[in-house]
Amino acid sequence: MPEIRLCDAHNHLQNYPGEKETAEALARASAAGIKLMLCNGARPGDWPKVLGLAGRDGIVPFFGLHPWFVDKARDGWLGSLEDFLQRAPSGVGEIGLDKAVEADPGRQEEAFIAQLRLAKKLGRPVSIHCVRAWGRMLELLKEEQPPAFLFHAYGGPPEVMKELADLGAWFSFGTGLLDPVREKLHKALRAAPPWRLLLETEAPESGSGPGELPGVIQAAAATLGTSPEALGGLTWRNAETFLGGLFPAELKS
Repeated sequence: MPEIRLCDAHNHLQNYPGEKETAEALARASAAGIKLMLCNGARPGDWPKVLGLAGRDGIVPFFGLHPWFVDKARDGWLGSLEDFLQRAPSGVGEIGLDKAVEADPGRQEEAFIAQLRLAKKLGRPVSIHCVRAWGRMLELLKEEQPPAFLFHAYGGPPEVMKELADLGAWFSFGTGLLDPVREKLHKALRAAPPWRLLLETEAPESGSGPGELPGVIQAAAATLGTSPEALGGLTWRNAETFLGGLFPAELKS
């Protein structure tokens, strides 16, 4: 029987309270077949912890300034971000726009554009957070034309997905799929181009660990009318394409 290989496309492993909890989560993930994880830093205080996890248990680091934290970022954060991106094979994220929080919209947009341009300069994939800002998000992506970018925990309208995909978007879905009542989310999953689909846990923020990814895959497979095995294999191949040169050489087929 071929080895199970699954990718958790978005989590925050640095937020476990200590090494014991981190090790336990990684052990459960390994037992569940999770061989690749995209670990996202959301603010400068995260970045050293994420860097420390880089390369461990198939962890690919992402460094970014999340829209929730733009008001607290000190001068010089962008230069520090570029330094971290140069210190390890890594992506840019988690970054984005969020109109549901009080963080200054102008600062959010300024930080988002700066990070998109940095990703383009370095040729790195991007992990994006977007809440209630889809119109402006679409405008900025058309203007900036970043490299491959992933909408994590996609919650936007299904109708805009084709236009986003044409710009280079990937779409990741998470534990929200475990709720069958969320019909809009399941409709968006069905609208996602299969070759641009990824799945995630957002552990530990979601209340689950990366080892819970098989449950997400099972729920997604039921919605899509396919098998969990086929969907797991598809998203693994998609992750390799999304990451490009960041995909760990030891995990390539």
